[in-house]
Amino acid sequence: MKTAIRNINTEILEYNLQESWQSLKKSNDACEIKCDLKVGTLLVICQHPANVAIDREKTITELKSIVQKQDLESIEKVGICLNIIGHIYPYAYHSFFTKIPSERSILTFMPKWVDKDIDSEIKVTPELLDSLDNPFSLKDLEAISIRLKSEEKIEANTYVKNPNILGNKIQNSEIKITPKLLDDLDNPFDVEGLNLSPKKNNRKPRNHVEQKLPLIKESTVNMATFSQVEFISASLSLAILIGCFYAVTQPCVIGKCVIKSTAEELNQQSLEIIKNIENSLGPKSAQEKLETAIQNLKKIPFWSIHYLKSQHLKSTYQAEIEHLETIRKALSHGEQAAQNSKGLPLPVEDWVKIQSLWQEAISLLEKVPEESRAYPFAKNKLQQYRKYLVAIKGRLTIEEEANQKLIAAKKSAQLAETREIIAQFPESWKKVNSSWADALDKASTIPPQTTAYVEAKNLLPQYEQKLQKAEERRITEEIGQEAYNQTISYSKQAEVFETKDNWIKAKEYWQKALNYAEKIPTNSSYFISVKPLIKSYKTLLEVAQSNQKLLDTLAKVNQDLSKTCKGKTKICKYSVTKDLITVRFTSDYIDKIKKTTKAVENSKDKNSRTELEKHLKTLQTALKTISNNSNIPLEVYNPQGLKIAAHFPKS
Repeated sequence: MKTAIRNINTEILEYNLQESWQSLKKSNDACEIKCDLKVGTLLVICQHPANVAIDREKTITELKSIVQKQDLESIEKVGICLNIIGHIYPYAYHSFFTKIPSERSILTFMPKWVDKDIDSEIKVTPELLDSLDNPFSLKDLEAISIRLKSEEKIEANTYVKNPNILGNKIQNSEIKITPKLLDDLDNPFDVEGLNLSPKKNNRKPRNHVEQKLPLIKESTVNMATFSQVEFISASLSLAILIGCFYAVTQPCVIGKCVIKSTAEELNQQSLEIIKNIENSLGPKSAQEKLETAIQNLKKIPFWSIHYLKSQHLKSTYQAEIEHLETIRKALSHGEQAAQNSKGLPLPVEDWVKIQSLWQEAISLLEKVPEESRAYPFAKNKLQQYRKYLVAIKGRLTIEEEANQKLIAAKKSAQLAETREIIAQFPESWKKVNSSWADALDKASTIPPQTTAYVEAKNLLPQYEQKLQKAEERRITEEIGQEAYNQTISYSKQAEVFETKDNWIKAKEYWQKALNYAEKIPTNSSYFISVKPLIKSYKTLLEVAQSNQKLLDTLAKVNQDLSKTCKGKTKICKYSVTKDLITVRFTSDYIDKIKKTTKAVENSKDKNSRTELEKHLKTLQTALKTISNNSNIPLEVYNPQGLKIAAHFPKS
C-alpha cells in the first residue's frame, strides 16, 4: 500500500525546475521541463526537439540533482523521462526513491538504453510490483495469462516456491519472471529502463534443464501431467493476483482520494480567478483549471467509491467550462470589434461589421445563466459591451449622416455647375451663387474622423473658389443690369428732346446713355445687348452735337444780325436757316442812305462822304463775316425784294 501523497502544485514545481535547469546551464537550454503525478509517482519529463542531441546520462544525473533539492517530503518515488517533442513514449527513463525502504533496496533503476538482450531472472515481491506502479488493465492481464499458457518455454524456466499460492498472502510469495514478462505487463517504466543485473549463479545452464528432462520422462505420466497443471494453475493465480493488485492500486480505490481533492482545489482556484471581473484573461485561466480538474477526475476508475462523486464534479465543471467558453467567445468578438475600431476614420460598412461583432458578443454574454459562477464576470462585461454598442451606433450614425451631407453637397455643386452653363442675368447667377453656397455649407459641416470628411476637405477649396467666382459674376451682372437700364432710360429721354429740337438736352442725355452703356462689363450678359447700341448712341450724340452746334450758330447769326440791323433807323430785316441767311434792307434805311448820299454830293463834304462810305463798307463786312462764321450762304435783298448781293463762305 502506498502512503497518502500530499497535493503538489505541478505548475510551481515545473517553474522551479525550469529556473534551476536554466541557471545550471546559464542559458536557455533546449530542454523543456514538465511535471505530472502518475499513480503516486512524480514524473519529471525533459522534452527537446528531434534535431537536438543531448547526453542522456549527464542530463538525467543533472535533473536528478535538481529534483532532489526540491521540497518533496510527501513523494516517495520520482521518475525522470527523456522525450522528443511530438513523440508519445519516452526514449530514456530513470527512477529513484526519495526515501529508499530496505525492502525496495533490491532495485536499482537505470536508463532505458540498457542492453535489451538481458534475460535475467528477478525475484519479484509485492513491494517490487508496487514500486513498478503498473497501470495495466484487466484485459492486459487476461491476454498475458493466455500467452503464458501458450508458451512451452515458461514451463521449464518458471517455478513457484509455494504451490498453494492461491491460498497464501501475496506478501509471502515469490515469482520467477523475466524481462519479457515485464514487457507483457505493459510496465510504464519499461524493462529496458530497469537495472536488471543478472544474479550470480541464478541462471540455470542449458544442460541443467536437459539433465532434469530425463528424470521427468522416467517418472510416471501422472507426474508430468501434475507438473503441467501445477504450472498453469500458478500462472492463472499470478494473473489474478496481479489483476487484483492493479485494481487496488488504482487512484482513489483505497484511502484518501488525492485526485478528487486536487480537482476541487483547481475548481476553487478557477472560482477565485473568475471573481476578478476586471481580468480579461480570467476566463481562459479559469477554464484551463477546470479542464485540468476534469482530466484528473477521468483517472478515477469506475470501481472507486469516489467514482460517482467524480462524475458529478465532472458534469458540474463541464457546465462551467461551457459558460467560460461562451464568455471567451464573447471576449474574442469584443476584442476583434475593438481592434477593428482603430484607425479612424472607417466607412459605414466597417462600422456595421463592428456593430455586428458587439451585438454577437452581447448575445453570447446574455446566454450565461445567473446560477453560473461566471455570471458576475459576464454581467460586468455585458454592461461594458452595451455601452460600447451605443457608442458604435453613434459612430455609425455620424458616419451615415456625414455621407448624406457629402452626397447633398455634391448634388448642390452639380446643380450649380448646370446653372452656370445657362446663367445670363443676375437672377440666374443668384441661383448659381445660392447652389454653391449650399454645397459649401453642407461640406463644411461634415464632422472630422469620418471618411466623408477626408473627401470634403479636398472639395471645400474648390467650392469656395466656385462660390467666389459666382458671387463676382452675380455682382457683374447686377452692375451690367443697372447700367443697361440707365442706358435705355437716358436714350429714351434723348429721343424726346430730339422731337422738341432741344438739342442741348438731347445731346446731354445721349451722352449719359453712352456713358452708362460703356460702363456695362464686357463679361456681362447685357454687354451683348448694349454693344450695337453704343455705336448708334455715338452717332446720335454726334447728330445732337451737330444740331446743337447749328442752333448755336444760328443763334449767333441771329444775335449778330440783330446787332448789325439795329440802328436809329432799322437797317434791315433778316431770316436765318441752316442753309441760308437772308437780309432785306428796309425802305426807311434805303431812303436815308439816298438822302444822305445826295446831301453829301451837294455839300461836297469829304468827311461826310467818307463816313457814309465807311458805314456802307462796315455793313457789308459785317454781313460777310456773319456768313463766314456760320458757314451759311448770305443773300441781300432791297426793300422791293430784289436780290442785290450774295456771299458764299469759304469752306
